[in-house]
Amino acid sequence: MHKILFVCTGNTCRSPMAAAIAEDALKKQGVSAYVSSCGIFAEQGAKVSINSVTAVKKLMGIDISAHNSKTAEDEDIISAHIIITMTHGHKRHLVTIYPNFAEKIFTIKELCGEEHDINDPFGGSEALYMNCAEQLKRYIEKLNWEEIL
Repeated sequence: MHKILFVCTGNTCRSPMAAAIAEDALKKQGVSAYVSSCGIFAEQGAKVSINSVTAVKKLMGIDISAHNSKTAEDEDIISAHIIITMTHGHKRHLVTIYPNFAEKIFTIKELCGEEHDINDPFGGSEALYMNCAEQLKRYIEKLNWEEIL
């Protein structure tokens, strides 16, 4: 089974939201894949942001409240078929540490033919998290998963 890994900084906001949204999109497209998320500088086991939970619940009806943050480990990078980061900084960090896997590391917007990053809503208002979740949903739904995988 293909493995998709979403990566952000702390794994409490963007990447858990992206993973949940992607699981839903893959199911709707009939694509079988294992989706997970982690953070470059995550505090192991931290609870997902309440605003992330609220945003994904309102937007998609999906409950991500059970998510606990996870730090990116060698096995995550090695076993993933594609690694999707939220920013160019995340991508550069991973490529620096894992140069042999550079060909499978992309920013989410890069996969959609765009250059900008997904801004971090950490510590922001519920509206900021909603905006981030909506942006992630828009980009994830643009992706042709069968082609990517």
